[in-house]
Amino acid sequence: MDRLFKPGDRVQLRHGGPTMEVIKYTLDHPSKKQEGIFSDHHVECVWYEEDERKKEVFDQRTLCKVENGGGLFSN
Repeated sequence: MDRLFKPGDRVQLRHGGPTMEVIKYTLDHPSKKQEGIFSDHHVECVWYEEDERKKEVFDQRTLCKVENGGGLFSN
């Protein structure tokens, strides 16, 4: 599967949510790790909620690129 994003891209879940920044692609996905499933289309993203840094891994197919998404602190 082709990679849809690059580090630094601003993204958002397709169903909405905060603007996030792509950090990197990762082979590990927390929910699949126990099953031994590894994939090259999981993206580690970071965002901020009430000045607290959040980080999570998402399947790239659940994300869309945000143009002019503003800063990560704007949500």
